[in-house]
Amino acid sequence: MDLNSPAAVALIAAVVSVVGTLLTVRATVQTNHNAAVQTQFQEIIKRRIEYYPKLWKIHIRYETNWTLSGQPKTREWAEQYAQELMDFNLEGGVFFSQPVYAKFYELRSYLYQAMEITQPGAEVPRELTHKIRQSVYGGPGYGPGMSTHIKNDLGSYQSASLARVGKK
Repeated sequence: MDLNSPAAVALIAAVVSVVGTLLTVRATVQTNHNAAVQTQFQEIIKRRIEYYPKLWKIHIRYETNWTLSGQPKTREWAEQYAQELMDFNLEGGVFFSQPVYAKFYELRSYLYQAMEITQPGAEVPRELTHKIRQSVYGGPGYGPGMSTHIKNDLGSYQSASLARVGKK
C-alpha cells in the first residue's frame, strides 16, 4: 500500500481522529469522575464538621471532665458513655473515616467489657479505664487515639504535616 495515496492518507487521518476522540472522551469521563468524587468528599467533610464536635462533646463529658472532677468510673458510667456513643452512631457514624471507626469500635468494646465485668455500683478496674482513655486520647506506646484521627479528618494537623513534608 502506498502511504502517499489519498486513500492511505484518509485512512490514517480517520484512525488518528478516532484515537483522538477516544482519548478526549476518556479524559472527559475521568475529569467528571474526579469532580464528582471531590464534590462527594466536600459533602462528607461538611458532615464531619457538623458531627465530630458532637462526638467530641461525649468524650469530654465522660472522659475528660469525669476524670478531672474525680468522679468514680463505675459500671453506670460505662453504660451511660456507651449509650451516648451508640445514640450518636445511629446518625453520625456513617461519616466516620476508617481510622475513627476503628477507634470507636475499640472504645465501644472496652466499655462493653467494663459493663460485663463490673458489678452495679462498683468501679471499673483501673487498667480498663486506662484502655478506655487511650482509645480516646492515645498515649505513649499506644499510638494515636480517636481524638487524633478526628483532628486529622478535620484538617487540624494538615499544616503541621505539610510543614514536616517540606523539611525532609
